[in-house]
Parts: sequence; C-alpha cells; structure tokens
Amino acid sequence: MKKHLLISCLISATVFAEEVIKLEKTQITATRVERPELDIPAGVETVTKDEIEMERQYNVSEFLESLPGVQATTKNGGYDVRLIIRGGGLKAPYAVREINILLDGVPITDPDGFTRLDFVDPQLLEEIDIVKGPNSTLYGANSAGGVVNFITISPFKFQGFKVRAGYGNYGTYMSRLLYGGNNGEGLFYNASFSYRKSDSWRKWNRFESFQTAVKLGWLIDESSSLETMISFTKSDLQLPGSLTKEEFEQDPTQATSSAWRKSGRYSRIFFWSNKYTKEISNNLTWKSTVYLQRWTHYHPVFGRINDGGSYVGGIDSQLEIKHHLFGKKALLLTGIQGRYDHYDTQRYLYQVCVLQDGSVDYCRNASFRNPIDYVLTDTTDQLYDKQKNRNYTAGIFFQETIYPTEKTIVDLGIRFDTVKFDIKNDAYYELKYYPGYYYSKLDTPQHTEASKTWNMVSPRIGVVYKFIPNWSMYGTISTGFQTPQDSELLANPNLDASTTVNYEVGSRFVNNRVYISSSLFMMKTDKEIVQTYDSNGERIYVNAGKTTKKGFELEGKFRILDRVFLGGSYTYYDFKYDTFIFQDRNGNIYNFSGKRLYYIPKYMYSVYMNGKFRSGFKFRVEVNTWGPYYVDNANTEKYSDYKNITNLMVGYERGKKFEVSFDVRNVFDKKYASQYVKSDTTDSYYIYPAPPRTYMVRASYKF
Repeated sequence: MKKHLLISCLISATVFAEEVIKLEKTQITATRVERPELDIPAGVETVTKDEIEMERQYNVSEFLESLPGVQATTKNGGYDVRLIIRGGGLKAPYAVREINILLDGVPITDPDGFTRLDFVDPQLLEEIDIVKGPNSTLYGANSAGGVVNFITISPFKFQGFKVRAGYGNYGTYMSRLLYGGNNGEGLFYNASFSYRKSDSWRKWNRFESFQTAVKLGWLIDESSSLETMISFTKSDLQLPGSLTKEEFEQDPTQATSSAWRKSGRYSRIFFWSNKYTKEISNNLTWKSTVYLQRWTHYHPVFGRINDGGSYVGGIDSQLEIKHHLFGKKALLLTGIQGRYDHYDTQRYLYQVCVLQDGSVDYCRNASFRNPIDYVLTDTTDQLYDKQKNRNYTAGIFFQETIYPTEKTIVDLGIRFDTVKFDIKNDAYYELKYYPGYYYSKLDTPQHTEASKTWNMVSPRIGVVYKFIPNWSMYGTISTGFQTPQDSELLANPNLDASTTVNYEVGSRFVNNRVYISSSLFMMKTDKEIVQTYDSNGERIYVNAGKTTKKGFELEGKFRILDRVFLGGSYTYYDFKYDTFIFQDRNGNIYNFSGKRLYYIPKYMYSVYMNGKFRSGFKFRVEVNTWGPYYVDNANTEKYSDYKNITNLMVGYERGKKFEVSFDVRNVFDKKYASQYVKSDTTDSYYIYPAPPRTYMVRASYKF
C-alpha cells in the first residue's frame, strides 16, 4: 500500500505537468474529493501549475484577474488583493470577506469571515482551485461568495534545489530558494525561503515581505500518511490611501490627502497544520487536519492605530465511505469542522498631528475649534480602546454522491452550523467627525458588548449528466450564509447574517484541442450586508433587504498550433437590490431599491494567447476589460476607463533546469482606477489608482 501511495503521488505529478497539453483539469475543493471538472456540479475554475508559471508570481491577483466571474485587483500593491467572486466580497474595504480562503485545504479565514492574504506565498503556489457561488454545505460560514484554495508545492512532488530571482522597476525585487528531498524510507520534505520588496510607484506605499516554510510528508505505513507544514511570514506594507477625483486626475502617484495618511499594515504570522490520512479499508478513508495560526499586526488605519493579534485554531475531520445505494455505487462524505478565534487588541490615538491652524501638536490636543488636519507619524499615543473577541464556529456535514446511471452523478448534501460571537470593547476616547476630526476623552470608560449566535442549515443538490465522456451539463441549487464581521457588529448590533440561494446550470466540453465552459446563474440573497456612508461620510454597514444577482459566464481555450493556445472569457452581470431602504444614525432615509450594485461591471472580458515551444521559447499576451459600473448605490455616476489593459510575457526554458522571462504589465501605460467609488450621501470620491506600466526580469535555475 505504501508503494501505491507513492505511485499515486508520482502519477499526480505527471498529470499536473501535462495539464496544459490535455486541457483536462481536476480539483478537490468543490466536492472535497478529487474529481475532473466535467464531473463537478458547480461553477469552478482551476489555475494549473503551468498557468501559474506563465505569470510574474508577485501578487496572487495576477492568476485570478482574467477568470470569468472573478474581480481581482490590487489597491496597494504587495500582498494586497481586492477579491470579489460573483459579487461576494464587495463590502470589504480591504482584505477578503464573504469568500472562504484555504491554504492547502486548511481554512485561513477567521470565524467572522475576515481573511488576510499576507502569508499566501505566490512564489510557492502550484495550483489554485476556485468554487464560484455559495458552498456553505461543505465549508460552513462565510462561504456565500465562494471558496478559494491556494495549493503550495507538495513535498512529494519536488526533489532538488531551485533558486529564482527577479528585478523590476520602482525598486521591485523578488527571490526564492526551494530545496526538496527524501530519506529513501518514506519521509519527504521541502523548505522554501521567499523575499519580495518594492518601493512602489505611489508615495507612502513601500512593501517588504519575508516568508519561510517547511513541509514534511511521511508515508507512515502501507495505509496512512502525515503531512505537516510550518511557515512564518513577516510582511510590511504602507497603505497610501484613496484619492479624490481631482487628485486622481492631477497625479495618481501622490499619497492620499486624508487626515490619516500614515496608514499601514505590519504583520507577523505563524502557521502550522497537520493532515493525517488513513485508508482504514478499501471502502473507508479517514482524513483529519489540525491547525493553528498566530498573527499579530501593527495597523495604523482610519483614526486609530491597531496593535493586537489573534490565535486561530481548528480541526477538520472527514470520512469517505464507498458503498452501494439501490444497487448503484455511491460515496458518503461526512465530517466535522470547528474553529476558534482568540483575539485581543488595543487601539491607540495617533501621536503627532498638524492641526488646522497650522500648528504641530499632540493629536489629543485637537478640538472642535482646531481639529486635526493630518497626522505626521504612525506612532502611538494614549489608549483609545481595547477589545476582546472570542468567536466560535462548529459544523457537521453530510454529502451523498450517487451514480444512478453511467452518465449521471447526483450530489445531495446538508450541513448544520453554529456560529457564536462574544465581543467586548472598552473605550476611553471617542473620535469626533464634525466640523473636523478630533479626539474627545470620555468622562468614564464606555463598555460595549455584542454577543450573538446563529444556527444555520445549508442544503445543496447538484446533478451532472455526461452526454459523452468529454461533454457534460450540470445543474445545482446551493446555499450559503455570511455573518457580520466583529467590527460591523459592534457598530451595528442589529446586523443579521445574510443568506444566499444559488440556482445554476452549466456545460463543459473538453478534448485535446478545445476547452469550453459556460454557466448561467441566479442568486437570491436575503439581508445582504452592504457598506455605505452616513451623512458625516463615515462608513457604516447595514442589512440591505433582498438582492438578486443574475449572470452568465463563458470561457474557452483552443489549441491553434501544437503548443499554442488562444483563449478568453466573458462575464455578464445583472445585480440589483430588490429592497434596500435604511436610515442612518442622523435620521436620514435612503431608498436604493431597484438600483444596481456599485462597483460591479455590467460585463467583463479577457482575451489571451500563450505558447510553449519545444525549442524552449514561451510567451503569453492578455488583454483585460471591465465594462462600466456604477460608483455608488444611488447609481448617480458610472466609471468606464478599466479597459484594454494589456500584459505581456516572453521567456525561454531549457529543459527543467533553466528559465528566464521578461514580463510587462499594463504595456500601454494606461491610466485607470482599480477602484472608483463615491459616497452615497456626499460628493466624496474614494479612488484607488491602478499601477502604471511595470516590468520584471526573472530567472531561475534548478540544480
């Protein structure tokens, strides 16, 4: 059996190397067991190793930005990614929310739905699995927008020593060392060291990251294996902030004029996971994962400096039971998941500010008559507040996969989840907004608590019918739910979890020359959690009533020469609020019913060509476009300059030993915004300029 496990690893590696040639893709994330995409009753995308190697590997948005149904941009460079899948993740001002993010199958999303991508190393990735639309049946809370699994290089698949380095404009560097081997007796290992750094094209936007990871794979005996990963990330990113409309037109490289112009995120993250697999019998397999994350950050943001961290731990255990049902083969998948978030943080006043009369003083000395103009440093002063979160989530799931006929696959699943938040906050100051920003010390500390529990049920049904072995159609009804984030719940204790039901049909066809995938979906969301602004311009979160999201996605890839492919994707969106009426804290009432969701383009498309010749020469050219989108919930204005963004890569490979490449992103140096939004209640704009033309030369060698 040990030989069988080792052979399986080698076969998997061989298939992986030939994916681009065969155009066939498999993934494990959508159904928790490995399946070809043709057998999956859901909208999925699989980014393969060869496709990853065609990119710069500096930011994960590079791999996702041209996929149908996916909006992936970077507002601040470095590790920063704004990720939206079919509208899921729209309300996140930073980081990722509403989408469950996995690292090698291990959840790195907190119980309240917040995900940091700091410690996903783009230089270590070998596959990315994306499940579009709700999948709470298998992954629980905060999977309403989808699931993304970042899969790193397996210790079973890499042997040897490889070094990589890259240099680009704006003081950009990247490098990686990777070593892998085995002891000849079932123990495999690899170790990696990665470094990325950029001085950036914007002011106050320097980025530097150091990452190291060790992975061990142990074939314990003939029927069991253990895989362990330990990683550490040190990542520092200055956040330049948004620009006004006038600033964006004048000079998009400048830092924000916001009072809080020294924002940043300086994080330290430790990640540890252990995955155990036991083949109990030919019909019974047990897989169990235990994991722990410890992160801390120093995080100057709007009005306060956050200095804290969290322990996040959990378990994921599942059984795969092969059996027969009504005389037909079937697979029962059942398991439990649990996560705990132990979060403690202190937030402080900024220390030194320029006040509106031009004087330099402690920020705490600003007043109604002489408010803060802007901060001068990102150092702390007195304690603003302190907060403790104890958040839990636990779930049990069942999925029965039945094969009624040779051409039909049916998935029936259900899950039961409990999510509990216990949040305590003690405030010593209050941030005032009118007529400008200033701190007001409270006469007595203000204690606030928010405690809430949700008990949710998430059913799912999916059907696949294969007309011929390489052409299938599917239909699915899937569900998901999204809890508020802790800060949202403290600001608005009346927030409730949103629920989504997705109705979807699709088709896939693949052979050695053609890959075509299409899907048509409609999602009904109740109590959608949305971001808006009150009449003071302060960001607030409310439940928007009901939302309907309709869309169509089409993707194709065609072999036009032996190793040259032409491909592209198209997405159409019709996302509207059915009912969205709310009253802000000042008593103003707003009605956005019938309006389109802001920042969601009416359509997106991407066209690309790539090739890898036997001579060693390789290339990739792609063009990405977003259609016009509304910049606010009131639908008063559209933005339409995100179009025809062209990226180019040319390179050369000599066997599996040596590789060199040169890539240029935004070839024609187009000026456009990665995010262009407007306040619903004022004429304030929040614009994040996209990067200008950037280039990088990269080389690697395997010893």
